[in-house]
Amino acid sequence: MSKGAFSGGCQCGAVRFRLDASPRDFMHCRCCICRRGHGALFATAGVYDKAAVTIEQGGDDLSRYESSPRNHRLFCSYCGGQVFLTIGTWADRMSVVLGSLDPGQHPGHDPACERHIFWDEKVCWHDVGDTLPKQEGYGST
Repeated sequence: MSKGAFSGGCQCGAVRFRLDASPRDFMHCRCCICRRGHGALFATAGVYDKAAVTIEQGGDDLSRYESSPRNHRLFCSYCGGQVFLTIGTWADRMSVVLGSLDPGQHPGHDPACERHIFWDEKVCWHDVGDTLPKQEGYGST
């Protein structure tokens, strides 16, 4: 696992953040909400303890959207870039959309915590081709 600070932000740069730890979970979400929200086959997020996530700029520029009960996507009010996700049952955690990290940044993670979630909602025409665990829903974290 890699230690140290990692940085990222939204597409226009109004929102900037720093991560001061490696993620506790590393998830490739296949749910239809993530697919639609990102315009991609899946979205990859790292789950961090909230204390490890610092919004350095643009906290007031974040908008919230309740995409499912008690789950909120936080995105830049200017460019629409999704940066964070909060899950209602994980009050002490923050999910960070890892595609929002700055170029060349890799948050490091324990390979044992990487998995596909909401596998039952994946598109049928894409062959993932890996051996990572595949779970329905969030699985256990």
